[in-house]
Amino acid sequence: MRIRILSTLLFGLAALSQSSSLFANWYEATGQASIERGDLDSARRAAIEDALERATLFAGAKLESQQQVVQGILQHHSVTLSTSAELRQVQLLSETHSQQQVFITLKAHILPMAKSCSANFRNPLLVTQVHLDARQDAIYGQLFELGEHSTRQLSRHLRDFGPGLALQVSDEPIAQSQLTANVADQFFAEGQQFILFATIQDLSLGAKTSKFWQSSQRERFFTLEVALFDTYERRVRYQQEYRTSSFWPDQDNTTPSSHSVAFWRMPYGQKIDQVLRTVAQDIQEQTQCQPLLAQIRQVKQQHIQIGLGSSHGLKVGDQVNLIQVQRDPQQAELRRLLDSPVQLTITDITPEGAWAASPSQQLLNHIQPGDIVSFQSR
Repeated sequence: MRIRILSTLLFGLAALSQSSSLFANWYEATGQASIERGDLDSARRAAIEDALERATLFAGAKLESQQQVVQGILQHHSVTLSTSAELRQVQLLSETHSQQQVFITLKAHILPMAKSCSANFRNPLLVTQVHLDARQDAIYGQLFELGEHSTRQLSRHLRDFGPGLALQVSDEPIAQSQLTANVADQFFAEGQQFILFATIQDLSLGAKTSKFWQSSQRERFFTLEVALFDTYERRVRYQQEYRTSSFWPDQDNTTPSSHSVAFWRMPYGQKIDQVLRTVAQDIQEQTQCQPLLAQIRQVKQQHIQIGLGSSHGLKVGDQVNLIQVQRDPQQAELRRLLDSPVQLTITDITPEGAWAASPSQQLLNHIQPGDIVSFQSR
């Protein structure tokens, strides 16, 4: 089901249907947006949309923004809830302004229409350092550390929008070109099911956007290339290029460093942050319905040990499915995956590990370290 909400209705939030007095399925969230060039209405609309995005994501849904632009002028703006859910009611709780920012808190009544993917388990995601490829453009504003600081912002948004992810941020740069089949298998054996790569490809300056009586400003672009690598399947599961732009002061000595809050509150920093937030939402969507997988580390008679635990959402009593791995003796990277009929149950658990056994105490002689277990959402 697709529910469309026109922007003109968003400002009448409190006037929406009051038919439900139940507190179940209510989600409260706060959104924010910067006020650019005194345009409070656009900032308020963006803050409402940001808050709705957060509320719907916690409900297992996704909000999509759609715009129609004719000759550079925004003619129509709408928000679409694209999921098996129904948005019954939205109430505006508060609106505050601070340092050219609008903060809006609302609560939304969202009813599921059908069973959707739930975040019972947390899939491991390794976030690599955002690589700055456009170093020749970084000289404007001395943004040579923007990759590192964008990694921090992206990680925050992934934690915010990705409740079904167990994040680990890599301190060392990792190149996607390094991920051969053997290297991918090694990452999977270490418990990293997904790896996120991101590269800043463009920070260039465009034409001047200011009038002669205004402070000198130019358009500045930002392009980010993102790839989500699946170490189990040894392939790129998702790849996308994200682009945005905003105005940039011509005088570089007036721009704050990318590590500062001031940078992320200026219009250009806000646009970059919006891209990073969108990336986090897309990665959450790409991983939320994927089964949790792990490699068997040890086999002891009726028991197996795996490198996932309660920090990944596992509990004692969870059912475990077995996948046997047959490798070519001549080429270890060639493998054959066979589903095993044996069903196991988690018996002991720690934050980062677990033991599983057959309820019938069946011997597991045919299972060996390197075989794979999978967990489906409860």
